[in-house]
Amino acid sequence: MYFDSHLHSEGLGFSELVKLKENGIKEVCSLAFFPVKPKYPQTMIDVFRKLTEFEPLRCEAAGVKMHPAVGIHPRCIPPDYEFVLGYLEEGEWVAFGEIGLELVTDEEIEVLKSQLELAKRMDVPCIIHTPRGNKLKATRKTLEILESLDFPADLAVIDHVNFETLDMVLETEYWIGLTVQPGKLSAEDAARIVAEHGPERFMLNSDAGYRDVEITTVAEAAVKIEEAVGREEMEKVARENARKFLRVLE
Repeated sequence: MYFDSHLHSEGLGFSELVKLKENGIKEVCSLAFFPVKPKYPQTMIDVFRKLTEFEPLRCEAAGVKMHPAVGIHPRCIPPDYEFVLGYLEEGEWVAFGEIGLELVTDEEIEVLKSQLELAKRMDVPCIIHTPRGNKLKATRKTLEILESLDFPADLAVIDHVNFETLDMVLETEYWIGLTVQPGKLSAEDAARIVAEHGPERFMLNSDAGYRDVEITTVAEAAVKIEEAVGREEMEKVARENARKFLRVLE
C-alpha cells in the first residue's frame, strides 16, 4: 500500500479516487486549496469543513483513507485572513497545508509566518508549498522564515523540491516532499534522489487534483525506487515517512 502525501481530492472525480485504490494508493493527505481567490474569509472555512467532514467519507467509499490538511495557500489569501486564523486556532487538525509562498510578496510572508507561529504553538505538522516558478527565491525565503521562528524540524515538510532546491533543503533537517508529476520530477528522478541520499527524509506525492492529471505517479515512483534501492527503503519513502510525519501510524 502506498501513501500520496499531497494531493487535492476535491479536484478528483470518484472514478479517479477508485483508480488510486486500484493502483495501491490507499492512503492520502488531501490539502486545502480554492481555485479562485476568495472574496470572503468564510469561504476558506467552508473549504476546511468540506475537507474534514465530507471528503474523508467520499474517499472512504472509493477505498482510500484520507487525512485532511487545512490552511491558507498563498494563492488563496482572503481579505481579513485573521478571521481564518482564529478558526484554525480553535480546532484540532492533522496538518496545516498547503501553506507557503508563491510570489514572495509581503502579504504572503505575513500569512505564512502567522500560520507557522500557530502551528508551532499548537504542535501541528505543516506541508509547505514551493512554486513552479520563482522556486529558488521562494524556497530560500521559506527556510529563512522557518529558521527565524526556530520551527521544529519534525513539523515541516518542504514540498515540491526539485534538483534546483534539493541541496539547499538537504542542509536543513526538514522533511522533503518529492512531487512526481510532469514539469516537476519523474519517477526516475525520485528514485535517483533516494538512491543518492537515502530514504529517511523523503516522502512521495502527486499533487494531483485541479490541474495535474497524472494521478498514480506515487505508485510508479515506488516501483522505480524499489528497483533502485530495495523494498524496505521504498516502503519508507512511499508510505512510512508520511505516516510518521502526520502522526497517523497504526
